[in-house]
Amino acid sequence: MSWQKQFRELELKKQWEPAIELMIGVINLNPDDMDAYIYMNFLLMNLLVEEEYDDNKHNYYKTLAKKYFDESYAKFSNHAEYLFFTATTAVMSEWFFGIDVKDYEEMFQKAMLLEPNNLLYQRIYYMDLDKTIPSNKKGAMEYAKKVLAKDSPIQKALKIKGAVGAYLLELMTNSSLEMLGMK
Repeated sequence: MSWQKQFRELELKKQWEPAIELMIGVINLNPDDMDAYIYMNFLLMNLLVEEEYDDNKHNYYKTLAKKYFDESYAKFSNHAEYLFFTATTAVMSEWFFGIDVKDYEEMFQKAMLLEPNNLLYQRIYYMDLDKTIPSNKKGAMEYAKKVLAKDSPIQKALKIKGAVGAYLLELMTNSSLEMLGMK
């Protein structure tokens, strides 16, 4: 079984310690695996912000979040995919990574600059538009339709990214439904 499948099973069962141990092992064996860092960063951030855990472990998780963010940023800060998913994760509580809002906004912008035609990364552009301007609203609505389309490449790209992809897909689906007046 691949580490991604193993990891997803642990996440779904909320088995945080085994999930963390698995990812530490994956990263130690494959220190250049960008996905391993993306998954680990989201696991730790989600755990710290959204999940219940033993309060005695808070500083440990916080230290791990900073460690794996720092390591991964040093390695992958010129990769659009890394920047996009890490910025998405940082939005939850950027201070756990030791950064501020300006930093994750710059990561989103850099991802767009590196891959301006990537439909997934265009989400940031359409989120920031002033939708009271008719041409902006039209573009945002067209993007929302692309998100919700049956064979959406956006959905396909997110479905292979574990919990961070599921998290982002839910956000994008909800905002697209709202944009189109379907929610």
